[in-house]
Formats: sequence, C-alpha cells, structure tokens
Amino acid sequence: MGHHLLDAQEAAQILRMDRRTLIVWARLGYVPAHPLGEGKRKLWRFLEHELIAWVEAQESDKKRPPTSTIQVAIGAHARRTA
Repeated sequence: MGHHLLDAQEAAQILRMDRRTLIVWARLGYVPAHPLGEGKRKLWRFLEHELIAWVEAQESDKKRPPTSTIQVAIGAHARRTA
C-alpha cells in the first residue's frame, strides 16, 4: 500500500480541525508532519496512517492538552475508518 501524502487542508479535514491550527501543531511537533522546502514557507505534508495512529494515541493518553475539544470529532472519524 502506497502512503498517500496529504496537504494541510486534506489532513485538517480528516482531523476535523482548522488547517491553520494543524500547521501550528506541525511546527510544534505536536502532530506527525513532514516539512517540504526550506525556510519559513515550508509546505507541510501529512501521512494518513500516521495521523490515524496519532489520533489513536491521543485517545489513550488523556494528559495532552488540546484533545478534549477535538476528541469527539476524531473519535467519530476513527470509528468510520476502522
């Protein structure tokens, strides 16, 4: 199975969150992301299987801060794709 690279918009739709927030999280290293290009104008790319694994890790680790608000939407997605 090939790993499909998602852009920030596609990844944000999977996580049901704002694209700008996702990019901030990518910069912080909070969510698995792969920067393309140099300097400040990096293009962030995301692997769907890494995002799903990250979501599942969030569900099992309730200590991380921003999870509560996105928890419900993410849980719905995880169940749909399981």
